[in-house]
Amino acid sequence: MSFLKKYADFFIIIVLLGFTFSPLFVSGWFPVHDDEQIGRLFELNKDVITGQLPPRLAQDLGFGFDYPLFNFYPSFVYYVAELFHLIGFPYITSTKLMIGLGFILAGIFMYLFARDYVGRIGGIVAAVAYSYTPYHSEDVYVRGALPEFWSFVFIPALFWSFHRLAKKGSYLSIVLSGLFVACLALTHVLIAMMSTFFLGAYFLFLFYQSKKRLVLLRNICISVLLGLGLSAYFWLPEFLEKQFTMVYLLTEQGADFHLYFVCIKQFLNSPWGYGGSVPGCVDGLSFQVGQAQLVLGFVSVAVSAFFLLKKKKEYGIVLLFIVMFLFSLYIQTKYSLIIWNAIQPFSYIQFPWRFLIFSDFTIAVLAAYVFSQIKKQKIQIIVAAFMVMLLIFLNKNYFQPSKYLPVTDVNYTDLSVINWRTSNMSYEYTPKGISIVQPSTGNAVINITKKEIPTSNYTVIHGKMSVTPVEDVPGQKVWNISASEPGILRLNTFTFPGWNVFIDNKNVSYSDNNKLKLITVLVPGGNHIVKVVFMDTPVRTIANILSIFSIIGIIGYGILKIRKK
Repeated sequence: MSFLKKYADFFIIIVLLGFTFSPLFVSGWFPVHDDEQIGRLFELNKDVITGQLPPRLAQDLGFGFDYPLFNFYPSFVYYVAELFHLIGFPYITSTKLMIGLGFILAGIFMYLFARDYVGRIGGIVAAVAYSYTPYHSEDVYVRGALPEFWSFVFIPALFWSFHRLAKKGSYLSIVLSGLFVACLALTHVLIAMMSTFFLGAYFLFLFYQSKKRLVLLRNICISVLLGLGLSAYFWLPEFLEKQFTMVYLLTEQGADFHLYFVCIKQFLNSPWGYGGSVPGCVDGLSFQVGQAQLVLGFVSVAVSAFFLLKKKKEYGIVLLFIVMFLFSLYIQTKYSLIIWNAIQPFSYIQFPWRFLIFSDFTIAVLAAYVFSQIKKQKIQIIVAAFMVMLLIFLNKNYFQPSKYLPVTDVNYTDLSVINWRTSNMSYEYTPKGISIVQPSTGNAVINITKKEIPTSNYTVIHGKMSVTPVEDVPGQKVWNISASEPGILRLNTFTFPGWNVFIDNKNVSYSDNNKLKLITVLVPGGNHIVKVVFMDTPVRTIANILSIFSIIGIIGYGILKIRKK
């Protein structure tokens, strides 16, 4: 009974959030904009089971030419889904379980943060208000933007951990904050960058309230540095090695942020749809914050303001969240163009409406703030029941896909699908200088046809040679070659820093002077063993060391703390 009582609120939240994840129980999958998720999980699994850790290559993506996807694309959601797959679930089911867990954890962390300010019952209302926002559904059932969807988990988690850090300042609270910083960086780099506005404002609020400001500043700095260190294996190469890819060109052409500002009326009422975002005020996507959330937020703030002014109580936190909410709306509109033009990295955000995630977070807190002013539990329960029913009733129908597809794993993991259909959805990390085609309308595409998809991992370009494949796993390929004369062998692998070619264990130079920037090597006559190995560059080595040292630091300092006790 003590266990049930202790965690009763969590069980209540899971039940109340049932409409958000109930569509996942239907067999098959559903159409989404970013329909690469199952294939990417399949590729990450190949890396894991063959020991390529941390994963950096997606061997079969990039048209089958060893695409360095995981060197640049945050992979946390695939790690979570991979855990389910490793214990026996199919890829589609594993992805669904990852999504369901994301819905639950977002609600729970929102509850934990809000509870500190509005109490247990108010925390439950905040969790429901946060979870049932239309944009939360769009990330799953419309866009399929699962990394951004999981950012819904770590935003309230970070706010909660920062608040714990300000109250306790313990070793565990520092480590917890560091872990959440790392998780957000590994989940969505852009959302992590965007969150600095809001987390920075919250830190200043905590700093102003704190009686031990220097201690708080020290602890926050340690936790942020710890989080950056834990995630360095990813973000450091991601930042420094983009220059070797086509991401700059293709990102600029793919989504110019100037075209995707939100019209103010769309925050209040924009039709629900399963289409895409287009310039102007009529989109296939809905950008409403949530009508129930807006009404309840306004009423909550108005009622709270009356009590706060009457009793002269602390009102800093509600003012902070009002300012953050208004800023989150402002930054999505064309009126904020001066900020977007001034901060160059903002161009990678592509869509200003990504800031809706922060609108959803702040309005959920504001909607529940009235519970900080209601002292009688019976009244709290009555008000909470009304608010929860309103939030669920007005928003539950958003949480469903446009339709279901009677598909299985093979529809997404078959190599012919991954090599062509899935590869055509995302190819911005192909090598710089690769041949592209600029159509009369639309964005540039890779100059490749389906017939050019490789049927083997090598091609003899010149000379007479017998090639016998020995090994072909992510990060390493080996061939036995018998050549009657010197010849040229093209390895069907994109050139990218870290690839090394060995002939008879001797490192040899190679070229990539071809339209797809594939590794090409001169093979002398005779019998040889040719090996191509993906090795860490100095940048990756340093990044890996930083992450390892961060882990060692956590464990080592924890042991010292335990021994002192």
